[in-house]
Amino acid sequence: MKKRFVFVLVIVIIAFQLVVFSLQKHEASSWIGSLRMIGIPFYRGGLVIQKSLDWIISNFSSKRIVLEENDNLRKEVGRLQNELTLLTEQIRELEMKLTAVAIEKQIPFDVIPTLVIGRDPYDWFGKLIIDKGTNDGIIPDLTVVTYQGLVGRVEQTYPNYSTVRLILSPEIATGAILQRTRDLGVVEGNGRGLCVMRYVYRASQVQGGDLVITSGLGTSTPRGIVIGKVLDIKESEGSLFKEVIIQPECDFSLLDQLFIIRSSAIGENNDVQ
Repeated sequence: MKKRFVFVLVIVIIAFQLVVFSLQKHEASSWIGSLRMIGIPFYRGGLVIQKSLDWIISNFSSKRIVLEENDNLRKEVGRLQNELTLLTEQIRELEMKLTAVAIEKQIPFDVIPTLVIGRDPYDWFGKLIIDKGTNDGIIPDLTVVTYQGLVGRVEQTYPNYSTVRLILSPEIATGAILQRTRDLGVVEGNGRGLCVMRYVYRASQVQGGDLVITSGLGTSTPRGIVIGKVLDIKESEGSLFKEVIIQPECDFSLLDQLFIIRSSAIGENNDVQ
């Protein structure tokens, strides 16, 4: 109903405009002049309405163009963000390769760079998943490290990924040595984010802050990899050994880029020792 009223009003205004324009040629007649005077307000009103309609149409068109441009810009931003994500990952892969080269220069091990792609939600302190598998030459029991120190050992392998058992897990034991006192022992995880060094003789002069490194026991882990630092020392009455609590050097909550020590390099390293 409102639309019909507006339509009729526009027709009436246009009709008055036509009358006013025709009356411009007959200004000599007084009654015509009076009629013209009456029509002038409608004429001016028609101009105002016409300009308003032109403005509305122009503004609507401008908004439509702006919305289309915004939509195109959003699509372009999304495309650029995807490209940036891919480039960022490529840069990280390049950084991994450069870091691997730097580690190989610092230690006599041949390493394979790898990324953490998952954690076990039911065994957060015990296991993680990496993006290298049998297709990359990975086999069980290879040692896994970061630039900070020991992470764990490869537990199970699959064509394109593997699982790593962390040193925080009670299911893994690593031969260790206190670097300052030269006491030997075995390091196991306590399942709560720390490690415990067992079989340290009661007479040991171990102190808080002492560095613990791998002893090279066995064929899978070379000697000299940092495990962590002594956090606490516990002694049980009547026991021959101390229980040394170790804070691992690696930040296991932020593990991302790891390195797997190749077995061939380990064999060469053990032969030298």
